[in-house]
Amino acid sequence: MSANEANIFCRDWDARCLAFIAALIVFFSGTLASASEPKPERPFYNRFSSEEENQLGAALARKIENDGIPFAGSQGQQQTMRVKRDTASETYLEGVASRLGQCSQRPEIRYSVRVLDAPDVINAFSIPGGHIYVTSGLLDFIQTEAELAAVLGHEIGHVVARHSINRIARVGLFTLLLAQARESGLIPDAATAQKLADIAMPILFEADARTFYSRDDEIEADLLGQYEMVRAGWDPEGEATLLARLAEKSPENGPLAALIATHPDPADRLVIVRNESKVAAFPGGLKQDSSEFKAMKRAMHPPADARLSPRLVSLAVGIVVICAAILFTKSFVNKKTTTC
Repeated sequence: MSANEANIFCRDWDARCLAFIAALIVFFSGTLASASEPKPERPFYNRFSSEEENQLGAALARKIENDGIPFAGSQGQQQTMRVKRDTASETYLEGVASRLGQCSQRPEIRYSVRVLDAPDVINAFSIPGGHIYVTSGLLDFIQTEAELAAVLGHEIGHVVARHSINRIARVGLFTLLLAQARESGLIPDAATAQKLADIAMPILFEADARTFYSRDDEIEADLLGQYEMVRAGWDPEGEATLLARLAEKSPENGPLAALIATHPDPADRLVIVRNESKVAAFPGGLKQDSSEFKAMKRAMHPPADARLSPRLVSLAVGIVVICAAILFTKSFVNKKTTTC
């Protein structure tokens, strides 16, 4: 190879190297910065079919409807949250949930929404089969329809990823393993099996004891809800503003105690949600509020002049009693005069 050929080869080689390095930089920068919607997969231990999931969810929903949900109050006292039926509110809430559900990865599910009569509790949860429950305290706390869509989208995310049915399946798997161990002779008797279960269950489900779902489950539900919101036309910033306001609230006692007990720190979730919005470059100009949302909020707090105060009620009752007494006296006098 001549000197001239060698120089040409080196120049070409340098150009190819630079092009290759540039391509690597572009590839890896895109990979590191890219955002993507989670794609939940059914774990191997969850053998429930969709029909079985729906049947279990329906049974749990009936139990909640009849018995309510026990929880510990701010002072540690046992209380019960009960479903507060309101056709107008349920119709509106289910309309929002249905729109989000149709834009989710499980659009075949019919999502229902029920309000729990708990004005001093800020929380929401979902169970298998698409049954969503929100407390009246949470509905009072949220300020825009985009924030409402964030709450419902998060709960739909739990259903999409089968988080609650997976948890039930984990418990069932452990019970099955205990039964098989006993049948094989590894566990000599039922008493020993029960002792092992009592010891192992808190260890296996320590995270579930602190939070109903794991931190990863909650983050996955946040991100699934975010993408559902965008496809359904709601501004995903609603999720960030809601988490920011929750992060500002004191977690000690009060309305947020139940939320903090069942969810990771809102500040941590806020960082992840904001980063996803930034990297994914979601479109702007999406829906933030609506007249229907404002009407629901007004219905929760009717104007003072539309409600009778206790003093006014007492006065009205007093007037009725006095009028009845006058009429009775007048009737008695007339009757006596006629008899004479």
